[in-house]
Amino acid sequence: MLFPRPQEISVASAYDSAHRTRRRDHSGDRPWVVLSMISTADGATAIDGNSAKLGGPADREVFLHLHRSADCVLVGAQTIRQDSYSPLPAHQKLVVLSTTGDLGANTQALLDAGNTQIVTGDVHNIVHDLSGNICVLEGGSNLNNQMLQANLIDEICLTIAPMFVGGTTPRIFEGEWFNYESWTLAHVCHDSGFVFLRYLRSE
Repeated sequence: MLFPRPQEISVASAYDSAHRTRRRDHSGDRPWVVLSMISTADGATAIDGNSAKLGGPADREVFLHLHRSADCVLVGAQTIRQDSYSPLPAHQKLVVLSTTGDLGANTQALLDAGNTQIVTGDVHNIVHDLSGNICVLEGGSNLNNQMLQANLIDEICLTIAPMFVGGTTPRIFEGEWFNYESWTLAHVCHDSGFVFLRYLRSE
């Protein structure tokens, strides 16, 4: 741990979820939304279309901790297909933004699980219809951008992988550029060359 105090710290402590409760905004009641992403040091979010190729053991531990802490996971269909998502445990809901219903090789298993919901439409309506306290947003970049522009992201947990890959792979946010306020840095951790950043939306 580099900030706010130099110390050894567990993933569970660094990413404690006690502060993540339902929020009320001008549109009503909604879960706390955490964006969980990884990128290379030069901004790439995948290698050969797969974000898993960027990670290491510590990043995987952080991702799984956040993933398992969620009441629902919100993700775009392209990410589901690229990363071959499996059904979530029964107590969680997988919410997939898709216009086609194509979830890739695991489509049938995901649908048969009974807790996968395919949605379309405005992200405001989608998020305000979600139950539970915590929603983890896992990409892709276009969905992330819609959520950011709609002011629906409360926390960003970003892993920086010690890689420089060049190319034209998507960034964390892709879409129309816009000006946005600064975020508050909550912690910086590191392990085996990976840097783990956690930002909170400035109120």
